[in-house]
Amino acid sequence: MTVEDMISSDSHIIEPPDLWERRIDRKFRDRAPRVVHEENGDWWTIDGEPSMSFLGVQTGDRFERDATELITEARFEQVRPAAYDPSAYVEENALDGVMGSVLYPSEALLAFGIPDSALCSATMRAYNDFIAEFCSENRARLKGIALINVDDPVEATKEMARCRELGLVGAMISVLPPTDRAYDQPMYEPVWSAAVDLDLPLSMHVATGRNALSVDEKQTSVRKVSEAAFYLQDHFVRKSIGEMIFSGVFERHPKLRVGSVEHEISWIPFFLFQMDYCYTDRPVRGEWHRFADPDVRPSDFFRKNCFVSFQEDAVGIRERDVVGIESLMWGSDYPHTESTFPRSRQITSEILADVTSDERAMILRDNVAKLYDFDIESLRR
Repeated sequence: MTVEDMISSDSHIIEPPDLWERRIDRKFRDRAPRVVHEENGDWWTIDGEPSMSFLGVQTGDRFERDATELITEARFEQVRPAAYDPSAYVEENALDGVMGSVLYPSEALLAFGIPDSALCSATMRAYNDFIAEFCSENRARLKGIALINVDDPVEATKEMARCRELGLVGAMISVLPPTDRAYDQPMYEPVWSAAVDLDLPLSMHVATGRNALSVDEKQTSVRKVSEAAFYLQDHFVRKSIGEMIFSGVFERHPKLRVGSVEHEISWIPFFLFQMDYCYTDRPVRGEWHRFADPDVRPSDFFRKNCFVSFQEDAVGIRERDVVGIESLMWGSDYPHTESTFPRSRQITSEILADVTSDERAMILRDNVAKLYDFDIESLRR
């Protein structure tokens, strides 16, 4: 493969300020995400609570500036137009060697943290309409992921079916559901079944817990900084995937695909070891699920049913055989501050320097193309 053949499994758009004003159900309009103009920048608020400022204004700046010069407040006018213009999006990413992109939101990631379930669902429905329309400009290169609130699993399956009809290719669920409704509960069986029936891979993106942190440049708490930098990175996704595996979700739904997005991959080898060790060497407690096949281990379900989107985790790549080559997918995180844009070719070449050409093709292109039905030959025309 050539370096121009990459497909990003994790890219983002920047929502226009009037997205929810134009699209959300009228009864939720006064509580929907909206932009408030502050002295130093524009800030999103949700139901009157501050959320975050605009991203997509300093893409690539981390390569040119010191971290102390990077900002957390900006105005929409500063956002690069390609972040919300689908035609420009395709053109700009092609310059970075990315011929196709799987699209996640920016502000709407924090919709998962909306306590009011009805407002949460309405906010997501409006976004789903928007991203389907965005991708319709070039469905071959832009593949949208729906946002799904699973508080009510039956309603969730209806929205999943609606989004599939709209042309969306996957569904994102909270990386951390409420404590009393973890993903090992039988209540989610309709969601798992619908995901298989509709051929919708499910993904769990960083910062999508039901109590997600907002961005606050004035925060002084070292605890909050450490949570954002480390604790949130993979703790919650390990918990949720572990609960799915140990409760037999993938045994009951062998075609279900569930992914970890933007949590990187270095944590996975030890996670797999610990799951297998717990299953084989610790006493069985209570109603602990045992797999029907006595030779199967938890790590087998991870490699068969789970996929992992990473950005620039060279350490994790060195342990790729443990994780499973078929599970790995690269993403640029465009146009966020942490993005590899406009150096994606250089960064992936460095990270994958010791990887065979066949495995490199799988990680940078083929795995995500297979999961989300990208036609690689048509992308080359």
